[in-house]
Amino acid sequence: MPSAILKEGKPDDPRRVPLGEADLKNGSYSAPALQMALEGLHQDGMVILKDVVNPEHCDILHEHMSGDRDRILRERHAGAKVYNQGVKSNILQAPPFTKPELLFDDVHFNPFVVQVMNAYLGANPKWIMSTGNNALAGTGGLRQPVHKDTRFRHPKCPFVIVANTALNDFTLENGATEFWLGSHAFTDERDQTMATPETVFGKQKVGTPSCPVREDVVEARRAIRPPVRATMAKGDVMLRDFRCWHAGMPNATDQDRIMVAQIWMVRRTLSLTYGVNDADFAEAPWYPNFVTRLNLPLSQAEFFQSHANKLPMEIMANYISDDAVEFDQHRDNFSMEPSHYLDYYDIAPQNYRYE
Repeated sequence: MPSAILKEGKPDDPRRVPLGEADLKNGSYSAPALQMALEGLHQDGMVILKDVVNPEHCDILHEHMSGDRDRILRERHAGAKVYNQGVKSNILQAPPFTKPELLFDDVHFNPFVVQVMNAYLGANPKWIMSTGNNALAGTGGLRQPVHKDTRFRHPKCPFVIVANTALNDFTLENGATEFWLGSHAFTDERDQTMATPETVFGKQKVGTPSCPVREDVVEARRAIRPPVRATMAKGDVMLRDFRCWHAGMPNATDQDRIMVAQIWMVRRTLSLTYGVNDADFAEAPWYPNFVTRLNLPLSQAEFFQSHANKLPMEIMANYISDDAVEFDQHRDNFSMEPSHYLDYYDIAPQNYRYE
C-alpha cells in the first residue's frame, strides 16, 4: 500500500470534491464529501468544489468583466504598484454589484461554499470582502512572485478563507494559479520579505511583512513539496486558506482568465463582555477585526440581505450609492489584520510568535 506521507505512486494535486446528484438536490454535501473538503483545507490549504456554479452564469459574468477590463486598466491601473503583486499580467477586478441582471445567488450565496465555511471557520462565518482576479490575455512570460496575501503578522490557524469562482476553464496555458500545498500549516511572518522604503504599500510600515515569500524559504519548501498548478473547470469554486503560498501565472491565450472572489472570516460569537441589550454578538474574541466590510449598492440591498438571511452566515456590509460602489471596486484597499493589530500583538504571549 502506498504511503500517505510519501505519496508514492500518486502525483500531487489538490483535492477535488465531486457534486453528487443527491448533494445537488439537497443543496448540501453529504458527510463524506464535506469531510473531503475539510481535509483539503486542513492538510493542503486549498480545495476545489466541482460544478457548484451554473456555467451559464459564469459566461454572462465573464463577458461583462472582460468587456469592462480596458476601462479598469485605464482608470485603476496606470502605475505598476497598483497591479496585483506589481506584475502587469494580473489585475484585481471585482464582480459587478450594481446591475441586477448580473447578480446570481449561486455566485454570491452558494450553499456548498457556505456549508464548508460553517464547518471550517465556525457557525455563521462572515462574508467581509469581494474582489476578483483577471490574468490578462496575451501576457505570456509574466508571473507573480510566490506570496501570501498578508502584510501583517497573521495567525497560525484558520482565520480567513478565499472562495474563488472560475468564470472560464483554468488551464496551464491561460494561467491556472501555482499553489504550494501545505505551506499554510507551518508558515509565519518570518518567511516573508520585509517592507523597505521602496516597496512599502498603502498604510504598511517599513519593517513589517510584505506579501512575497523569501526566495531561500521558497527553495527550502520546494525540496519538501514542490508547487502544483490548480486547473479548474468553469463553475468550480476554489477555497484557499489565506496563509497558503501561491503565485499568479502567465496567460498565453487570447482570452482573459477571470475568477471572482469572496473573502470569509471567522465567525461572530456570543459576547462574553457585553450585556444582551448592549450588543448581542461580538467579533470572534481571539481575532477582533472591527473594520473590514463590503461596500454594496443600496439599490440592490434586497437581493443581498434576503439571500444572506436564508443562510447560516453574516454579511458585513455598508450600503452606499451605486457610484460610490463603482469607485471603490477593483482596488487593493482591504485589511484583514486585527483592529489595532500592533497593540494586539504586543500583548501576545511569547509562544504565540513561534519563539
